[in-house]
Amino acid sequence: WMGSARLEGHQASTAYARMEVDGSTVRLRVDLALRDLDDRFDLDANRDGAITWGELRAREAEILSYVRPRLRVRSGAEDLDLRPVGLAFVDHADSGHAVLRFEATSLQAVTDVTMEYGILFEFDAQHRVLASAVDARRSGATTVTAVLDPEHRVLKIESTAGSGSGWGRFVREGVHHIWTGYDHLLFLLALLLPAVLERDAAGWRPVASLRVAFGRVVRVVTAFTAAHSVTLALAAFDVVRVPGRLVEPAIAASVVFAAVANLRRGPVAGRPLPAWLVPFAFGLIHGFGFAGALGELGLQPAALARGLVGFNAGVELGQLACVAAFLPLAYAIRRSRFYRDGMLRAGSFAIAAVAALWMAERVFDLRFMPF
Repeated sequence: WMGSARLEGHQASTAYARMEVDGSTVRLRVDLALRDLDDRFDLDANRDGAITWGELRAREAEILSYVRPRLRVRSGAEDLDLRPVGLAFVDHADSGHAVLRFEATSLQAVTDVTMEYGILFEFDAQHRVLASAVDARRSGATTVTAVLDPEHRVLKIESTAGSGSGWGRFVREGVHHIWTGYDHLLFLLALLLPAVLERDAAGWRPVASLRVAFGRVVRVVTAFTAAHSVTLALAAFDVVRVPGRLVEPAIAASVVFAAVANLRRGPVAGRPLPAWLVPFAFGLIHGFGFAGALGELGLQPAALARGLVGFNAGVELGQLACVAAFLPLAYAIRRSRFYRDGMLRAGSFAIAAVAALWMAERVFDLRFMPF
């Protein structure tokens, strides 16, 4: 691709790495988000919000001088010399990336091959790398996948190992995604705040028992997770694709909706919506927040399915931890004015205000929020 790419904001810092072992040759491809490179190297020279091929090529030497010392590939005890062999543009999950390609040739028989990745971690502790490694020396070309982060930087192909999905790391990434996905967390919180209260003509009143509150929470979390899982799978398997420029504002809008619904006084007119419907409907949108990136790994269906199961398990564990911290406290103070006026009303108003600012940022491509 020889054109230009827009600088899309408000997405997690995500890179892609793919290593292939073929005979004595190791090929490595690293795709780095243009917005991350622009932060480091000021690529957008004319400040027009787009990176052109010429602007990227003009800084190629500087980018390589930064990237090359932060990539290490070994075959057994032998450090392989990575040679740059190409530079290109590509889109991942509706975001422009620079593609850096390297090759290395082993002087000995290739055995266990490891890649250690250290790019951008010193600038952004939330940076993540969706990594895969293909061993083409075997019939059927086995694949290993993992999510790399500052604490887990190594991807390895073992000479005696079969394929793997890095399942445990996908579980951890699911937990990390829900705990650092502030829009997801605020949406969930907005849905949970009324779980220990009931609304009647006089306003909000406390629920009669913990069992009632627990049942409501279970319906909310289950509906949200089920919907999140559906769209995550559909997008990862490339059945449905929705551009990030539509998904991100829609996620912010869902948070506004859920929070504003808590500010209504008195009973809802007409037949009330089932408790699971709102978290399920908006959960379908939230599922696209991470989904596109998993599909970019290029995994075989079985490996991709394992990664999806691990990621969703992590999301569920992360949500359950949040619920375990929220529900006992909320139930204990549900009768207080502090909970009704402070946590429910004032909290919902604050959530709606923050989400409205997110929505403005994402619709108009602005940056003024610190998170």
